[in-house]
Amino acid sequence: MNSFFEEFSIIGLVIVPTIFFISRKVLRKKDSFIIIFCFTIALASITTYKLSVEEFLKPNFLLLWYSPIYSLLLYRLMLIPFWLRKKRDPKIPPREMFYSGDVSLIADKLFGFIFIILSVVLPMVLILNT
Repeated sequence: MNSFFEEFSIIGLVIVPTIFFISRKVLRKKDSFIIIFCFTIALASITTYKLSVEEFLKPNFLLLWYSPIYSLLLYRLMLIPFWLRKKRDPKIPPREMFYSGDVSLIADKLFGFIFIILSVVLPMVLILNT
């Protein structure tokens, strides 16, 4: 019988990307970042305990609870080159149905695209291949 923690492990994969889409300021502010980081460490601790106590089938979706820590650190690491190059935080670009030709926010769009690919798709691929 699967536990609640294992059944809803997909939530661990999407916590940080959801915050990224809703409000990037929360990930950037020091106080809120520390609160989210402590929460993700608590999730990882519970996951480590569950992995040591129970035996799981493959693929082990319980490992998705480690994704929030990975996503937070990835976001912070990706901000460093952006700050060095652009001297600002990435902006949330406006949603467009068709490409408008405006290249002023291309770096911001690329930042968001790479972050989502690396924080959502990469962990899923790695867990499914283990």
